[in-house]
Amino acid sequence: MESGPMKKFSTLLPRHGRRTFTTVRIFSLVILLTLLFYAQESHAQRWPLERGYTYLRLGLNGFRGDQYFSGTGSEIPVQRLEENTWRFYSEYGYSRYVTGIVSVPAYRTLLVQENADAPVQRVESPGDIELGLRIGIYASDDDVILLSGYFGIPLGETANRDGLWSGDNEYDQTVMIGYGRHIKSLATRLSLQGGYHFRNDGYSDEVLINGNVELQPLDFLELTLRVRYLQSQENGDPAFSGGHYGFASNDRRFLMYGPEVALWITRGFGINASMYAVTDARNMPGATLFSAGFFLLVAPSGMQ
Repeated sequence: MESGPMKKFSTLLPRHGRRTFTTVRIFSLVILLTLLFYAQESHAQRWPLERGYTYLRLGLNGFRGDQYFSGTGSEIPVQRLEENTWRFYSEYGYSRYVTGIVSVPAYRTLLVQENADAPVQRVESPGDIELGLRIGIYASDDDVILLSGYFGIPLGETANRDGLWSGDNEYDQTVMIGYGRHIKSLATRLSLQGGYHFRNDGYSDEVLINGNVELQPLDFLELTLRVRYLQSQENGDPAFSGGHYGFASNDRRFLMYGPEVALWITRGFGINASMYAVTDARNMPGATLFSAGFFLLVAPSGMQ
């Protein structure tokens, strides 16, 4: 995201417009900080942050549906299946080549009702935290090769006897390598990542592939098409199922795809929303996933 300092942007406005812009900017920032305070994470960036820059996002993601996919791929109907997760996501550019990542699903609500006469089962809990590093093996103005590593910390609920797990009770690791291409003449970025998810405590390892096409037809508007594929290696404990209804389940598989829209309200603040369909799935909820949130790009103090 090629977002310059907001101060530079404000100088392009007439004097009365600058006062209005400043008021809107302060009001937007107050809203974001208030939400962060009361709420206490994947709008992950695929490009290195410049040194000293901080990216913050608070978002709500989840789904509402009436079925889930079994281990054989069959669709199992239920009366109600729902997830709502408030996630805080942050990146910090230690240098042009190293970016730190923190993803915290601070508050998750999982809900299931088997049929119209069954009681509603509900779990409210934090999820598993994820810490990561993104390292630029090569970076130019148009191309980038990235190596990413993520480490999961199990803080989620795994004691629910009905299988509504908000975490997986394992310390897991993911390693990914990716390539990105910036086609400036078309205001387009292409990226492709592949990786391996190392799991334990009965879970099977997983292979991941992510693809993205990002368009920026206007300075304040970004459109992205994302595709994600995950395939279990089925090398875990065959008797271990993990959670139920697709929550923290073992031996997952899915193809996920959908659009995202990001709107930059100022040069450092914006909102985004996305929807993803799931197909060719195993041990996954059978519903369209949604996400919406606020994001903030903070420049180093000397560039404010």
